[in-house]
Amino acid sequence: MGSLYGFEIKADLPLRRLNSAAGTRGELTVEAAAEPLAAPGGEPAGALVGEDGRRWFASYELEGGGCLLQMPPTGSFLLAPGAGRIAVESTGGDAELLEHRLASSAICTLLSMRGDLVLHAAAVEVDGRAVVFCGPSLRGKSTLARALGEAGHRILGEDGIAIELAGGGPLAWPGARGVRVRRPGEGRQPTLVEDPGPGEPGACPVAAVVLLGERGAEFEAERLERARALALLTPNLVHSGGRASIGAAFQRLAALLGSVPALRISLPDELDALPAIHQRFLDSTGVRG
Repeated sequence: MGSLYGFEIKADLPLRRLNSAAGTRGELTVEAAAEPLAAPGGEPAGALVGEDGRRWFASYELEGGGCLLQMPPTGSFLLAPGAGRIAVESTGGDAELLEHRLASSAICTLLSMRGDLVLHAAAVEVDGRAVVFCGPSLRGKSTLARALGEAGHRILGEDGIAIELAGGGPLAWPGARGVRVRRPGEGRQPTLVEDPGPGEPGACPVAAVVLLGERGAEFEAERLERARALALLTPNLVHSGGRASIGAAFQRLAALLGSVPALRISLPDELDALPAIHQRFLDSTGVRG
């Protein structure tokens, strides 16, 4: 069918955002759950509760090394990292959002459990290398990725980046195609638009990691010392929620920051200005486009 993060995806669900390139890292299987995916007893290893008090994300580490992710209102995902398998229980409704959560949350968590460094981040290819930029929702990751794609840079992903640390240096693998952006007047739910970059990228050595700070009146950039970068970037780690998985992800992030520079960059409040400053953003990372 296609690939994500360098893995061939074998799925019995309709997936529209796969890379056309063949997977070279192995195979992952995505299948409909044969029975309801009930949460085990006890508190989840990780959870996120909205302002209305409703839990919209919970992760449960299971015996045998598995993990259950519950992500209302789209569904639940049972991860078996050893087998490279994900069972999906869909609650119906938004198929686009279900695929987004499969690609950026479920598969990313599974890859973290298998040893990748995975970040809640976007990334673009610049002169054959990857510039990775992290930040919470509404900081402009997807909008910046789209602007850089329209400027001629291939997009590796816009809401989840898997980095392989083994071998000759950190290597970022391309994730789901397309960019989810919020359009004016269409509410808070993003809309998927076609990937604006000039084709699909391959795996890219990581050149720099950027934390998107709070937006301000003007563009600002600062180089981060390693220990400070580690503290500021830790909330962007993707993991299964338990203490051991958090510790392992933290160690991988520390290893990455030992080999590539980190910066904090604040984008202007007016995101429509991004096309005019994209080169300034890239120049600040030390990568020329």
